[in-house]
Amino acid sequence: MPNYNQGPVNAISGITPGKNVVDGVNMTTRRLYDFSDRVAELSPEESPFFVYLSQVAKVPTSDSQFRYLEDRTQIAMTDRSFQMAAGATIAAPGGLTSISVDDGASAPSSIDYLIKGMVLSIRHGASGESSADELAQATVRIESVTHGSSSSTLSVKTIESSDGSTLVADDNALLTVIGTGFGEGTGAPDVFSQKLDDGFGYTQIFKTACEMSNTALATIYRGYADEWARIWNLKLREHKIDIERAMLFGMKGSQGGVQYTDGITGSIVKNAAVEVGAGNPVTEGNAALSYTEKKSFIKSFTAAQMTYDALLGDFEVIFDPARGGASSKLALASLPVMSHFNKLGSDSFINGSVSGQSRYNFDKAEGAFGHKVLKIDTIHGDMTLVKEPLFRANYSGYMALIDLDHVAYRPLVGNGYNRDTSITTNVQQADEDLRKDLILTEAGLEVSLPETHALLHLEGV
Repeated sequence: MPNYNQGPVNAISGITPGKNVVDGVNMTTRRLYDFSDRVAELSPEESPFFVYLSQVAKVPTSDSQFRYLEDRTQIAMTDRSFQMAAGATIAAPGGLTSISVDDGASAPSSIDYLIKGMVLSIRHGASGESSADELAQATVRIESVTHGSSSSTLSVKTIESSDGSTLVADDNALLTVIGTGFGEGTGAPDVFSQKLDDGFGYTQIFKTACEMSNTALATIYRGYADEWARIWNLKLREHKIDIERAMLFGMKGSQGGVQYTDGITGSIVKNAAVEVGAGNPVTEGNAALSYTEKKSFIKSFTAAQMTYDALLGDFEVIFDPARGGASSKLALASLPVMSHFNKLGSDSFINGSVSGQSRYNFDKAEGAFGHKVLKIDTIHGDMTLVKEPLFRANYSGYMALIDLDHVAYRPLVGNGYNRDTSITTNVQQADEDLRKDLILTEAGLEVSLPETHALLHLEGV
């Protein structure tokens, strides 16, 4: 790996900064250099998210407003439950009942995947409802379906009821698909399709200039004989950190002809069902989300609360198959959060667990891209903790859990042009007695399936 931190440093292969002629090439001539691969190698610990994205999740786009599809098939298959739109008395076995159902959202819609022949389990009341007959249920078969804009109307035949008679199903009572049932010799069933959701993002143009007078270029300084090389090193790092900040904290938009990319925390907060408690963001609860809700997970802890046991409970939510996503997450953590996981005292993360025993694999390792990482494996999933130095000030107590399968670095590439990080030399005006080079990147962050990402907050740091 090139060493950019000790120098003087040649910022561009084949070019000695500050020299006018190299290998017969007149350096006053404007030249364009592709720097997209090498920029990720520059001080990787300063911008870990950008490094991960550029190394494992780079997907070029040919449009500055890029579009992508979100596939929630896994989520829908795992959680095929919905609600009664109004209460109804379910007929005794063999009888028919007309019922209305919806997805239970604030703006309810029909359940498009319901077809004739599906078998449903109908509970007496809503999920989690406490009553003497909370386990009362009936099994029914759909005989016909009419889909509307806000609900679906079903004609169902009762197969069996838990008390052998009628069942009173309350408004918001829970229904679950439990397979299909067809008679011998019958034909093929109706077809339904799980639609893909359409999302979009923007590329953002990042620019950084490196400038020095020709007098300064000709001057030999103490410490760095070549001051231009030192400045180049600083400006390349500045450019990459600017991209890191945007892809951490940005929110997509377009104003006055300027496009702005999404950031991972901005996207999580924007897509979470956020309430404000004691000035800290929290989600509505820890229950697994319905696939119709498309919400990120946010949770606040005190240091005393952020034990293994508490985190395991939240992992149950974060890694729930009903949210989709992979069984591993990249965790970008602030310095205080990293310290919290490394403390092994009497009130430590490990000793704060049940019986004071560690029940996970706690492994310090050297990351693949030059980072020191902590790996925590649990029964629900695992996370790789990487220190994010830009999580400070308002984000000093935060940790972002990112599903790398559902984020992507989207540089603009098309028509023979590559707008990933490049360097254009000698962009100064002809009458200016100076050297000025331009670093430019046009790229955006794609954040899909917000329910696969999470934001955890350690309060008081």
